Amino acid sequence: MILGKGLKDLYIFCFPFLLLFYGAVGVLGAEQLGENEGVVLSPLQDFQQLWAKRQEVISERGSKIGEQQLEEIIKLKLDKGIMNLWEYALLLIREGVKLEDKDRALKLAGYSQRMAPDLPYVYFYAGHIFWERERWRIYPTLGKYFEGLKVYLRNLPLVTTQALGLLYIVAIGALLAILTFCVLVFIKRLPLYINALKEELRGEKKEMIRGVGRIFLLFIPFLLQLNILWCGLFWCIILWRYLTRGEKGVLVLSLFLVTYIPPVGGALFNFVKGQEVQAVFDIYEATYGEREPKALERLQLWGQTHPRDRDALFTLALAFKREGDYEKARKYYQKVMDLNPSDPEVISNLGNLYLALGEPEAAIRLYQQAIKLDPYNGVYYFNLSKALSQKSMLLLQDADKNFQRAKELSPKVIGAHLEIDSPHPNRSVIDEIISMERLRRRFFAELWRTTGPSFLALDVWLRSLSPRFPFIPPLTFFALLIVLSYIGRGRMGWWKCSLCGLISTQTYARKEGRKKICIRCFRILKGKEIDQELKERKLWEIKVFQRRKGLYEKIIPLIISGGGHVWKGYNLRGLFFLWIFFIFLVKFYYWNVVIPPPIPSSIYGLYEGGILIGVAFVVFYLLVLKGAYKKVDLEVFEPPFSLEGIRR
Repeated sequence: MILGKGLKDLYIFCFPFLLLFYGAVGVLGAEQLGENEGVVLSPLQDFQQLWAKRQEVISERGSKIGEQQLEEIIKLKLDKGIMNLWEYALLLIREGVKLEDKDRALKLAGYSQRMAPDLPYVYFYAGHIFWERERWRIYPTLGKYFEGLKVYLRNLPLVTTQALGLLYIVAIGALLAILTFCVLVFIKRLPLYINALKEELRGEKKEMIRGVGRIFLLFIPFLLQLNILWCGLFWCIILWRYLTRGEKGVLVLSLFLVTYIPPVGGALFNFVKGQEVQAVFDIYEATYGEREPKALERLQLWGQTHPRDRDALFTLALAFKREGDYEKARKYYQKVMDLNPSDPEVISNLGNLYLALGEPEAAIRLYQQAIKLDPYNGVYYFNLSKALSQKSMLLLQDADKNFQRAKELSPKVIGAHLEIDSPHPNRSVIDEIISMERLRRRFFAELWRTTGPSFLALDVWLRSLSPRFPFIPPLTFFALLIVLSYIGRGRMGWWKCSLCGLISTQTYARKEGRKKICIRCFRILKGKEIDQELKERKLWEIKVFQRRKGLYEKIIPLIISGGGHVWKGYNLRGLFFLWIFFIFLVKFYYWNVVIPPPIPSSIYGLYEGGILIGVAFVVFYLLVLKGAYKKVDLEVFEPPFSLEGIRR
């Protein structure tokens, strides 16, 4: 088992991952920033004017929060069909942090949620305010945190970039742990390899050729120009005969990890930076965000090069309709209709466009057509009721029938819309949008196409590792490992005495396991060594070896967590602790963010989060250090007699 029993091991296993998520999302504390520092306000001039007016009101009236102007901003947001004002919500959070009055801070948190309901930080902030107001009432705080977590998982651009950042930290930690493991094993087993090399160079011609071959093997990674990871793995592979069973198992596992982690990580980064994913993010921004002009420009260029992308054209049509550019909206809706004339969502939205243009007859025909294609969507009945009531007072009874039918079919959608209903064209009817489920399916379909079975089964294993010789794939290393395993069977092996450190082929197993001792040490333990001079020399060798062993066992765990476990033979556990250790270090290096998210994100939580992560690292380091000192070396035998007073 990797982990032992008890709360300590449970902490070591779970807590680093919770901290990584905590550092990515941020839930507590806040850094003090200037009013607009780090935030680019929405380019929409109307919002900027209202915000500036609010700032004037606040400065004139002192501690007021400008509720009237905030209500006007939210009304304008709804009129423009904008779902989230990311930057303004973040600014409200930062204002609330500076307020000593928690009731007013909570009001600002409520406004920030209304401005950006899909931004998780506003919920985390509200939970933090609840915690500061009434620390004994934990349920409101937890409720807001869980609500923020749901929103976080729903925010596709944010969760994608931050999840990739977490995977990057975890992957780099794993590669550094594997490299450290290889270095420790190589240092530990190299004396056996060197001793065999010396014996072969002293032998006959055939043995000398074999010794020269051993020397050549050490330089192969330099000839192939392998990277440092594959160098370490190659050197451990050529020491295969001298490795323990546990070291061999971890080495095979490391080969698989090093084979997959770099190419898969590179593919994921290229995937997120690719145009297809950028189009998905731009569709999200145009539909659920604040319709940033740059996102619309990129989406228009994407639509020109991909004229059959229904989602992109549909999103552009809806965006221009909400902006009031009805001609462009009609053009893009017509393009989508050309792709599929029987698309009820497009037909209904086109009806909304005609209704905004003052043509209720055309809108009614389109709504009725959409109902024929999808008779169980309440949105179409609701829009039809609006068009009927707008056409004539004589049709109010038919309008009411369709309205009641809409509530029967889609009660949640209709109920949510009635809360914001107004005569404005963007609020009087319900526009169909690209659903989050559709965006996720598109995202994961592209991900599967990029990193699917062919990539994982062929490209990863057949890629070249050597810039000098392009026909050296990872499969070569596994083939070398199999060959060395077959050649080493039944051959005489070199062992290090677990008591004095002497390397020889004549060892005696005092008990089952890896603790083998040489014949001379066995005679001393049994009290059968007659030659006093040989006995004193051997005792001195035992003392020197044990002193050196004790020095290594003290220094290595101090330098690197998990290294002491590997050195004492607890290979899998040591590799795991090395991994967690390097995860912390990589997190400290990439403190703020690995990949900037495509939507505005908050630095909320970095200060207190940094303290917590630092404390957790210290606790982890001390626990692993204590465990390393307490563990018994699986390969070194403690002498049952005192070595005090022994001199050479």
